[in-house]
Amino acid sequence: MNIIQNVAGADLMTEKDIVTEFMLTTKAALHKYSLSLGETTTPKVRDVLRRHLNEILDTHAQITDYALEKGHYHPFQPSEQFKDDLKDAYMAVDLEVWRSQDEESIYNAKETPIVRS
Repeated sequence: MNIIQNVAGADLMTEKDIVTEFMLTTKAALHKYSLSLGETTTPKVRDVLRRHLNEILDTHAQITDYALEKGHYHPFQPSEQFKDDLKDAYMAVDLEVWRSQDEESIYNAKETPIVRS
């Protein structure tokens, strides 16, 4: 089991999950750096924060472009994005049920995965 699977607690993390997590993380960092920049009064600190903010913006743009290219994200097709989000929500609910069962039931759940259309 790799570190991503260990942290997630399941061996079901996909590339799309990792890309989504990275996008959410960079958005959170953008928010925090923007707030910090607005609160900073020292010019040198402000310059450092601006540099970091620009690097995060570039990283976020790159990962967003990657997500679009791979079809993981559909910002210009709301109905497609909604379908993906709904599928992900069902998966999260199914995983929660799967995690809450005893070990024998979990073994059986792996044998018969829940699939929604």
